[in-house]
Amino acid sequence: MNLATQYTGPLDISGSSLITLEKAGNAHRQWKATFQAAAANRETLDVETIQRDDCCDLGKWLTSDGRRLYGHRPEFTNLMNKHSAFHSIAGVVAGFINDGAQDAARSHLRGGSQFAFASTEVSVAIAILKAQVANAPDSV
Repeated sequence: MNLATQYTGPLDISGSSLITLEKAGNAHRQWKATFQAAAANRETLDVETIQRDDCCDLGKWLTSDGRRLYGHRPEFTNLMNKHSAFHSIAGVVAGFINDGAQDAARSHLRGGSQFAFASTEVSVAIAILKAQVANAPDSV
């Protein structure tokens, strides 16, 4: 199962294209459901790719156009850091699934878990960046 390419399309968050970053955030929020399905179906996941923060479309955008357009903004740096932390814990969860450690995987996917916290942090960081860019588009 390839989780690295859940969202396809450009990620330009300037002007009227703010919605594309929202789509990437929505795709990121689907990881929990995808992990739950993989655990239930005893699927093998690509842990090496999942734990990398530059393989999903959000990560690809963050390391290319996003960095070029918004790399000078502290909100962008915050999103980069939160996204990286998310992928670190996502790799741990994927490893539990691959090892058949269903209880550990389920525990890491529950509300209040490190995974849930990291996922929320990415969503919040996306919202903050979108709001800052929308409120100050001339500072790009």
